[in-house]
Amino acid sequence: MMETLFNEDDYREALKKFLEICDAPEDTPEADDLEKLMYLLEVYEQENCS
Repeated sequence: MMETLFNEDDYREALKKFLEICDAPEDTPEADDLEKLMYLLEVYEQENCS
């Protein structure tokens, strides 16, 4: 799992992964990844899309 989104390619990769696991059940590794991805995507969007 990535720690930071450095560029548009990282952002797109994270978004793709997010869409793949967005229906993950709670208390699964995928749900943990989903929460982390949501945070990374939000930070990237705030810094680069405003």
